[in-house]
Amino acid sequence: MNNYKHGHPISNILCLNIDDILKRVLEDNKAGMILIDGGLGEGKSTLGVQCIKYVNHKTEKGKMNFKSQYAFGGLAFQEKLQICHAQGYHIVIYDESGDFSKRSALTDFNKRLVRVFETFRAYKILVIIILPSVSMIDESIFTLKALRLTLNCHKRTNRSGNFRAYSLYRTMFIKDYMKKNIIKEYAYTKTQPNFRGHFLDLDKEEREELEKISIEGKLGILSENVINASGKLTLKSIAYKLKMSQTWVKKKVSAMGVQPSQVYKKKKYYDAEELIQNLEQQIKYKR
Repeated sequence: MNNYKHGHPISNILCLNIDDILKRVLEDNKAGMILIDGGLGEGKSTLGVQCIKYVNHKTEKGKMNFKSQYAFGGLAFQEKLQICHAQGYHIVIYDESGDFSKRSALTDFNKRLVRVFETFRAYKILVIIILPSVSMIDESIFTLKALRLTLNCHKRTNRSGNFRAYSLYRTMFIKDYMKKNIIKEYAYTKTQPNFRGHFLDLDKEEREELEKISIEGKLGILSENVINASGKLTLKSIAYKLKMSQTWVKKKVSAMGVQPSQVYKKKKYYDAEELIQNLEQQIKYKR
């Protein structure tokens, strides 16, 4: 197993900072979030997994459970947040480093984060968010003060990676600098990090497990994106957009006699635009 002298695969100073955030989550009953960003291949996912392994060790939960503790996309994250709570895990990864080419996708992502951090404190779970850039985080997330630490991965080697760590307030300065610079990465040179550190590569078994779940997640997202691009959504996704329960949506759709227009991997997809408009009218009438 790859570890430093203190027994963990991440710098000791990061361990100490995670301890502080974990105390905030478990003892102070406050939201806690670590953001990991950086370019392709800089080790964002690896660092996230190493952080989870450290927390699992501290909370006596053993090895990382990739199926329960690593979520690709918002819908998977909401499910795995509940799974982690049920299984007693106190940390989960929310990997949203996918396609943000549409402004609506970025807006939905931030709305989802706000809802999660307004309601999830009872779960007592530290959330690690993986993104290509901190610039994708909306101002409202900073207002909630859920983000406690940003780790910017850079200059990765074959065996290890490097990160620069920034507090909430220094992250806010970085985000502001990014608005003013065409090359957003320059913002990291404008603010002194609170500390720097390193992390080791995963073991062979862990790398294979991460690659497997990564491919499964990305292929699933790709396939569903093709369907979503055609204007079709599941009832679960429709309920999410409407901010209504899935049970309410299912009951209304059944009463309207609307049938799914496509089935993929046993999931039923509906032509969303007109259906959502009809349901929105019923929500207004209900209120």
